[in-house]
Amino acid sequence: MRKNLTLTSALLLSLPALNVSAEAFDSCPSQAFLMQDTTAKLYGVNLVTGNVDLLSSNLGTNDRINGFGFSNHDRYLYGWGYQDKTIVRIGDDYQIEPLPLTNKPGANFFVGDIALAENAYYLYKKGGSYGLYRVSLDQDDDAYLDVQRVIDGAALSLLIYDLAFHPFDGFAYSVDKYGDLYRIDVSNGNASKVSNVGQRGTFGAVYFDVNGTFYISRNQDGNIFRIAVDDIKPQAELFAYGPSSGNNDGARCAMAPIVDESTPATTDFGDAPDSYSTSIFNNGARHGVVEGIQLGGAIDAEYDANVYPNNDEDTNGDEDGVDFITAFEAGLDGFMQVTVEGDGYLSMWVDWNQNGQFDANEQLIADKALRTGTHYIFEETPLDVTSGVTWARVRYTTTSGVGPNGGVTDGEVEDYQVAVLNPGNSLVTNTPYFLAFEDNWPETGDYDFNDVVIRLDSSMIVSQEGNVKKLNLEGELTAMGASYNNGFAIQLEGIANNDIDASSIRFEINGVPATADLLEDGNDHAVLKISDDLWDHVTAGGCWFYKTEEGCTSQYEFTFVISLQFNNDIDLSNFPQSPYKPFIFATEDTFHGDAFSSNPGRSLEIHLKNKTPTARAENYFGLAEDKSNVPAGLTYQTEAGLPWAIAINASTYTNWLHPQEYVDILRAYPDFLDFATSNGAENKSWFKKENADLSKVYSY
Repeated sequence: MRKNLTLTSALLLSLPALNVSAEAFDSCPSQAFLMQDTTAKLYGVNLVTGNVDLLSSNLGTNDRINGFGFSNHDRYLYGWGYQDKTIVRIGDDYQIEPLPLTNKPGANFFVGDIALAENAYYLYKKGGSYGLYRVSLDQDDDAYLDVQRVIDGAALSLLIYDLAFHPFDGFAYSVDKYGDLYRIDVSNGNASKVSNVGQRGTFGAVYFDVNGTFYISRNQDGNIFRIAVDDIKPQAELFAYGPSSGNNDGARCAMAPIVDESTPATTDFGDAPDSYSTSIFNNGARHGVVEGIQLGGAIDAEYDANVYPNNDEDTNGDEDGVDFITAFEAGLDGFMQVTVEGDGYLSMWVDWNQNGQFDANEQLIADKALRTGTHYIFEETPLDVTSGVTWARVRYTTTSGVGPNGGVTDGEVEDYQVAVLNPGNSLVTNTPYFLAFEDNWPETGDYDFNDVVIRLDSSMIVSQEGNVKKLNLEGELTAMGASYNNGFAIQLEGIANNDIDASSIRFEINGVPATADLLEDGNDHAVLKISDDLWDHVTAGGCWFYKTEEGCTSQYEFTFVISLQFNNDIDLSNFPQSPYKPFIFATEDTFHGDAFSSNPGRSLEIHLKNKTPTARAENYFGLAEDKSNVPAGLTYQTEAGLPWAIAINASTYTNWLHPQEYVDILRAYPDFLDFATSNGAENKSWFKKENADLSKVYSY
């Protein structure tokens, strides 16, 4: 193969014989090559999507190969082989051919590439004893395979892990661990900092394409960024999600485009207008087509996006994963049906302000885990949306954390035109409350008001006409010192079940959709039954009770979120006021005190003072210490007017310091007596920390 052989016979005999049987690659490949692992394995990388294919797990070496490059002169791959401590050549059989070098520096290299303007391999190692080296690969050159130092590694001191040659300007480029982009003149070793590209890390594989676009792959997460090195201040743009590795080195034919239209298309694109980053030029959303992971029943593949209005939906019909059942109305929940194949993550963006792009704050769904099948999803529309027809982008993939653009290895992207309405709805935030219950009613018991303590926050979406269109409730169980088993519910007085759009109810416990029905049957007014037994949701953490004894922790927390939309216009002036009508009730088939001849179950309700029970309650008034006068509207109170349930304004308090276990609230908060017996006219700030006996309240 060589015309001018300058090595001595002794040197040739001291190195492995060249494998002349390996053929060069028959073209300039569009895929990138990636060398990984401590025992070198070779992969092919699609830079468009980040898809990786194993090309060879046995390259004929037991060690690493680094300083990896593709020669546009002979279409072979070259790298530095750690096992043979020399340059190795790799052909289409993916086996190494160690090359006999002269004047080797006595070190291994992990930075290198093949120049395009000359048939030479450049290697770099930091440090004064090493530096930037040139190795001629031209067999007609007298210096063929002779290692010549261009500059020492003290004069050219860069913390880089790979470099690549620009297809036109003759310079090599690299990005160091701090994100600084360098342009290197390999003829003399001069390097100039171009800019900081905004990303840090170990960029062990870097590449160019035929357009002069630079790609860098970060080892720790596999993210592939692209950089327009000719910009005034080049920045790294996340381009695709590639493979991560602790040992990474890349090579690529810099004269090839990243899309090879001579082979069948394997990438799915969206089709929204290109202002939404749809085409490959604009780093559009794109997915490698992989069997078993997609939206809906159809998926197509393209070399590039068919951008609206020239989209291919009429012919391919692959936008079939999402059915938007309702329009998006400001402040209300949009309802959609989503069908997926394979387990993955669903993400969605909507151009709410209709500025022609998906802004950072316009993500409606982020990494919603789904399994194969059809799912019904509610998502709240922001209040500040613009009315009209706009675009939504939906992505489904096994990769989490994707944005509205860029490439991923699998799944599908679908773009839709959707209707958005903003009739002038507004948000009304209600006063938050702590709700504290003594569950010994009709007996006072220990009267410590920590049997059930719940923080309740609520808000409403109200139309321009003053009608309540939606009610949001959020609650957290902050303490439970109950020996009895209690459920918790809220009655919306004046609201019937059929006033509520049952199909749009959102009810979550600890962030997970609840399986039980929220609306309880058999009541004159809507009752939201949140739990039949609060002890099902928390544990006492090695103590008897939940957050009522010092030094005790809980294994579980209990929170709930409720969203109700209304079928009928309900005037705000007629809507019940926060905290509505909260109550606890006895869990079925559990003991609830000696005042009852049998277990009372759901029929036992404990409400705020002077509130009426629901239609499901039995009349237990007048038993034991209860001195209710129902005809006069005086309920759930003792003869002195003391209640069994209280609502405390939580506007300025993160936590109300409830009494410790078995501590009477009248001892923990001495002013409470005057407040209760005066029906709230006196000592209205009784519940504040400064009015508590701190030795008798629970400290968080």
